[in-house]
Amino acid sequence: MSTGPTPEVKPLKHAEDLDLVDRALAGDPVAVREFQDTYKPLLERVLTSRGANPVHAEDLVADVVAECFGAGKNGQTRPLLEKFEGRASLSTFMIRTTWNRWLDLKRRDKFRGELPVHDEDEERGGDQFDRLAGEDSEEGFLDADLSELMGRAIREAFDSLGPDVLLMLKLSYLHGVSQASIARMWQCDQTRVSRTITTARQQVAKVTMQRIREADEGLRLEWEDFQKLCAAGLDL
Repeated sequence: MSTGPTPEVKPLKHAEDLDLVDRALAGDPVAVREFQDTYKPLLERVLTSRGANPVHAEDLVADVVAECFGAGKNGQTRPLLEKFEGRASLSTFMIRTTWNRWLDLKRRDKFRGELPVHDEDEERGGDQFDRLAGEDSEEGFLDADLSELMGRAIREAFDSLGPDVLLMLKLSYLHGVSQASIARMWQCDQTRVSRTITTARQQVAKVTMQRIREADEGLRLEWEDFQKLCAAGLDL
């Protein structure tokens, strides 16, 4: 009996993140430390970059990280990391979770003294704010002004490239044309193409960060943070 070809099993896009989460939840001290060392400083920078008090940001991130391993109300909370399914990167998952938590806190501070009191509040229990939180459920997880600033910065960075260099980048990254093919188009050595593309990427990163710092000196983002925010769904 003949059998057809075995279908190719494609590796999971975020397999490394899933592996880290599995090991951390299993109590592997190396994985736990790697998770904490990677995400605590990143999440604190994201919060402080948007005006959070550094102490408050540190406290909030510490709470979120603790919840990742099940330290919640009365110690009964399901570990937050168990909700990570690898559909997006772990950085995306953590940034979204932490930013949404921060938005909730900001809303609570804003509306705490303005909420109407109902006779049934004591019977219902819980927080009055919880009944209003859903009204802003469609709010983006990052401020529109940050999106606009980052979008303008990256566009100006690409505008700083020469037309030939920009075309090389588009052929390579948007259309998947190999560097060897690009070299034949330009009738040059492949090494030159590789060097040009690498230099262009470095220039884009440098100019983007320069434009962001010129526009907002208090926005303490690094290029790695910029990339992860984009990967997390920031619409530029």
